[in-house]
Amino acid sequence: MSKKIDAYTQHVMSRIDPDVFKTLNIVQLEAIRTAISANAPFRQHSIDLRGTIPLYFSKLYFVFLIGKDRRSDTRNKENMRIKASKGISFVMFLYTLLAVLTPIILIILYGLKTLAGIDIFPDSHLEDLLPK
Repeated sequence: MSKKIDAYTQHVMSRIDPDVFKTLNIVQLEAIRTAISANAPFRQHSIDLRGTIPLYFSKLYFVFLIGKDRRSDTRNKENMRIKASKGISFVMFLYTLLAVLTPIILIILYGLKTLAGIDIFPDSHLEDLLPK
């Protein structure tokens, strides 16, 4: 274990219960350290500018980071989720649109048929089917 361990990883590892820590072997410890340091919030960046601005009523902080984008896998997964949700939303929109427009179109067609004097079923009318 000659690797240099950053302060964040050391802090997280120190939070492990000592009884549990004693049961871990070297391979497990190294795997935990690797996982923690890979997700550490303080990665190396080409430009890492952090500071605070003291105000009368509060303090504001700012962070300016520039570095290699290592989030492409996360971004790809998120784009796939967004694409799937857009597809589902579009299908739901079409279904709702058809559910609303179908009765309206049928009523308009019935009105046009009535105005044109077309009688498809001579002995039966819509008025006869409606409850009185």
